[in-house]
Parts: sequence; C-alpha cells; structure tokens
Amino acid sequence: MKEEIKSVEENIRLIFKHWGFGEICSSIYAVLSLSDRPLTAKEISEHIDYAYTSTINALNKGIELRHIRKLRQGRKNVYYIDSDLSDIIKEKLSQFLEILEETEKSIKQLDERHRERLENFLKTLGSAIQFLKKLEKTEAKA
Repeated sequence: MKEEIKSVEENIRLIFKHWGFGEICSSIYAVLSLSDRPLTAKEISEHIDYAYTSTINALNKGIELRHIRKLRQGRKNVYYIDSDLSDIIKEKLSQFLEILEETEKSIKQLDERHRERLENFLKTLGSAIQFLKKLEKTEAKA
C-alpha cells in the first residue's frame, strides 16, 4: 500500500510542477494534499527531504499565494492546503493569458515590416488567446 501512495504523491507533485511550481513547492503540495491532517514544517521537511529553512520559505510562498494556510495548534504551527486544484489551475491560466495578451499588444505596436514577419505567429497567438478566454469562462464541475 505504501508504494501506491508514493506513486500518487509523485503524480500530484508532477501536476503542480507542470503548472509552474518549483520542485520543493510541488513536493509540499503533494504531501499536504495526501495528508489527513495539517502537518508541521518539520514533518513536511522530513517527508520531502529538504532543509527545514527551505521548507519554511516555500511554505511562506504558498501562504503568500493563498494556497496554503498556517494554523496554530498547541505550541506549533501546522500547514494545510487551502485551495482547490481547479482554482490554482485557473489562476495559472489567467496569468498565462495576460502574458499572451501583452505579447499580442507588443507585436501590434511594431512597425509594419516587423508585424508582417510575425503575421503567422500573431494568428496563432490570437487563437490561443480566444481558446483561453473560452476556457476561463468554464466552471469546474465538482
């Protein structure tokens, strides 16, 4: 059974890594996602095999992004995931859409000679923007 859980943890880590989270953050999210209770930074650090200070820094980043919550339990702080995966994905897609739109805008501001060279790219960029805008309107089904 332990091997199956490790496999699930690795897959969850890969999901978060795919969506732009670093190695340590992805590992933390995977561990917290599978935990049946909030964990201390020390427990997380030992589980993911990263230094305690690195773990604390990554947890603080997750708190800053509003994906992780810190709670005082007795004398210790414990951490847990406070975001739905679909919310995290929507946030990342929204950030990507902003980058695409800014790129489109910057291309359109180029002189005609440069715009012509980038005409095909501009078309595919426009298609990607439209796709993401449609996707953005879609609600995740629980």
